[in-house]
Amino acid sequence: MKTKKSLIIYGLLGGVIVICSWFVSNALLVSDSGQMDFELGELLGYVSMILALSTVFFGVKAYRDKAKGGKISFKDAFLNGLIIVLVASIIYVVGWMIYYPNFMPDFVDQYAAYQVTVYQEEGLSEAEIQGKIKEMDEWMEMYENPLIMAAFTFLEIFPVGLIIALLSALILKSKGS
Repeated sequence: MKTKKSLIIYGLLGGVIVICSWFVSNALLVSDSGQMDFELGELLGYVSMILALSTVFFGVKAYRDKAKGGKISFKDAFLNGLIIVLVASIIYVVGWMIYYPNFMPDFVDQYAAYQVTVYQEEGLSEAEIQGKIKEMDEWMEMYENPLIMAAFTFLEIFPVGLIIALLSALILKSKGS
């Protein structure tokens, strides 16, 4: 039982690491005028998720070595990695639900303005841009619903974690298991 508890701890650690990265990214990506560099922010966001979710690999490895005597099947490695990913994803969602309104209350408005600039640079017509703005306004209204926000936030990190859990299971599984 103690080893399963360590999987939860690895998940908590992964979630905390990615939340800490928001503060670092925000300090690096927000200009003096208060504008955020969304292109670099997206890249740094996914890099920080990958780094934070490296706890999946280390958690499964520790479980394999301590609880399983150095041998683990792909299925067992994957399922244990999935526990870590789920815990980290839940921490990520809870963290965003606190971080967003308190530290980035204008995030959605800034992102919408950024997208309009992207559409203009892509050469979209004014009618097309207005259509996109209408879609963004509908999305922003929907995003204010905490359940929708939580679902979208979960879907940001969970697929990344799923891939890392699969890769970790492939790397850590014992031959013949």
